[in-house]
Amino acid sequence: MCLSTETAELPMHVVTDEILTRLPAKSLMRFKCVSKLWLSLIRSRYFSNRFSKVPSPRLYMCLWDQATIGDNETYTLAPLDTRPSTSTFVVDDNLPDPAIGGYILQNLGGFMIYVYRREPHIYNPATGQLIGIPLRSSDHIVVPPGGEKVVTYYFGYDPLSHKYKAVSLISVFLEETKQVISSVNYIFSQKNKLGGISIDAIIYYLALVDRDRFVVVSFDIRSEEFNMIQVPKLHEDAPVDTPDLTLLELGGKATLCDPTNLRDKGVLALWTLEDVGSKKWSSKSLVLKPSQLPLVDSITFRVKGTTQNGKVFLIPKDFLSPFHILSYDMQNNDMRKIEIKGIPDVWFNMYEEADLHFDVMFMDQSESPIYIDFLSCFDWGDGD
Repeated sequence: MCLSTETAELPMHVVTDEILTRLPAKSLMRFKCVSKLWLSLIRSRYFSNRFSKVPSPRLYMCLWDQATIGDNETYTLAPLDTRPSTSTFVVDDNLPDPAIGGYILQNLGGFMIYVYRREPHIYNPATGQLIGIPLRSSDHIVVPPGGEKVVTYYFGYDPLSHKYKAVSLISVFLEETKQVISSVNYIFSQKNKLGGISIDAIIYYLALVDRDRFVVVSFDIRSEEFNMIQVPKLHEDAPVDTPDLTLLELGGKATLCDPTNLRDKGVLALWTLEDVGSKKWSSKSLVLKPSQLPLVDSITFRVKGTTQNGKVFLIPKDFLSPFHILSYDMQNNDMRKIEIKGIPDVWFNMYEEADLHFDVMFMDQSESPIYIDFLSCFDWGDGD
């Protein structure tokens, strides 16, 4: 009787589909060192598409002192427990805090796009990789005395070609009056604080034209064509043009969200772009339950993003102690308070001259093994 000492080798599709796709992204980063084959596989777009994302919601909070510029921190926060109804997020000391700061523009397929010191960056929370996005020169834009050049960035993704595309838009303001004296394409508001959204290879963003009128601009990543969509009207002569208007993705559609009446009346107004071609909007007003009005009647909130299951996050305009945000389940008309714990006390006790800014983003696609070979799949749109 002869016993074989050979061991059967697992087929690669079994290794990929049954083993590697079940591991958390942090483990995959270690396994890249096993061999060149595994390194290539884990980095590949094929594997990313097969990768079963582990539910791992995260909050990312950026704080910075504009007065000193260099003082900035970013904290990664995880749920206190694994229950879907968790009401507390805490700073996760087991995860590295990326050395980033500034306004978070977008969550683009599990990547964080943000602008700090007027320069765009992309960050992969799973791998810890952080890179700056190469800028297009704007030296040809002439800025007169007393003027200021403002560059705003919007990013999108084409799921068919797996290409990322960015549009940079440039305006020149007069410092004293804030009047726009020249612009490339369209006029923009709120200086780098408005992130766009990307849906099915189309970038959407809010723009301000005629100095006092909002429009939604769409940019088709494939055709590189711009389209300007008039925002809906409350009534015949009153377009929706409040300064707190936010553009979100809800149910795979571009949606305008206006929290203007949330504090006084408990009402959140929504306008959904039902058809891009016909520029058709539908409207809906969500009214909070009387028992939930105390959550909003003393604090002014601004809308900041959505989750994959349709919850809207609202963050306070002021940095309060103890700090909290709100999660609003629009399908069930249920608003909940989420406490944020573990932020160092130094941020709540800033010196008198401090100019504290903060931003928060929720990401429920926090597990992505893709190494950002961003420069090879990145392109600037012709709209810049």
